Amino acid sequence: MLDERWNAEVEEIASALRKMLETESSPQRVRAAEENGAGFDEALAARMREFGLDELQADADLFARIAFEFGRALASTPTVETLPVLALTGRASIALAFDRPVPADVRNVAVRRFDGVFVESLRGRPRRSSAGDRLVVHEATGDGERLGDLALAGRLERFAAMTEAARMVGAGQALLHYGAAYVNERKQFGKLIGAYQGVAHRLARVAGDLDAAELLVRKAAFTALERVGGDGAPAAAFARMVRAKAIEAARGAATHVHQVFGGNGFAMEYDVQLYSRRIRSWAMRCPRAGEDLAELARLVLDPVWRDQLPLLWHFERGMPLPRWAAEADATGA
Repeated sequence: MLDERWNAEVEEIASALRKMLETESSPQRVRAAEENGAGFDEALAARMREFGLDELQADADLFARIAFEFGRALASTPTVETLPVLALTGRASIALAFDRPVPADVRNVAVRRFDGVFVESLRGRPRRSSAGDRLVVHEATGDGERLGDLALAGRLERFAAMTEAARMVGAGQALLHYGAAYVNERKQFGKLIGAYQGVAHRLARVAGDLDAAELLVRKAAFTALERVGGDGAPAAAFARMVRAKAIEAARGAATHVHQVFGGNGFAMEYDVQLYSRRIRSWAMRCPRAGEDLAELARLVLDPVWRDQLPLLWHFERGMPLPRWAAEADATGA
């Protein structure tokens, strides 16, 4: 059964990582990386190598939590983009380039072909993103080393959905905390603005959405475990759910926190824009949330796939339908 909490080992490593990132990826460091034109912090990348991330072997929940912490700190490295390949093949510093741009700071990318997954040297012209980093749409060369078959490609895509979601949720929660601190300091008409219901209700809604998204990240990681029938990557349905929910929750956080800051939310000296620009950029690099939800709907509506959906609610397999839906299935409506 899923434990809603992160386990003790994950919490221990995440706590050490968070303390390091508070210094090595402070807002000042993030701003400096953006101002250098590359959006990349080489000193931070070196510290992460010292931390041992390139040699990490663990279950999906630890990789998800690492992505969460990197999002929370707005870390200016391409670590999150390389986590799926590291987790599923043990190969470090290879970004996943399946139908998505990759940071210009990586040298190698994993590409999908008709006969499997291959590693190629990154090739293409960098362009600056709204997050302040540089992205490349990889131009495949057709050569390179074979990494695995098409089954691996599917697992990598599902794993990436989880880590991309975790990063956005982490950034959204950090932005919420930043906004909560602001409304408990800023006064209007002699009162803290956090005392006004219109402000408090906005942030309460954001908190609920982000908590739900974090729990879904945890559930997606749980479905990857071998002991519950997983293959090392989240189940297909949860991979699609978690990314769509994370995009909604993180972008909602950016919208509402900007609104409670008022005009200050658009001032460069405040950190709101650091978070919101990155959340927007990360979301736009993913497949559209509507595509994920449409595919999820197809899974649920198809009786064969629906009966095989794992770990929904408290049922081991399948999703019970209401009577009207079962009758529609029976009549072919």
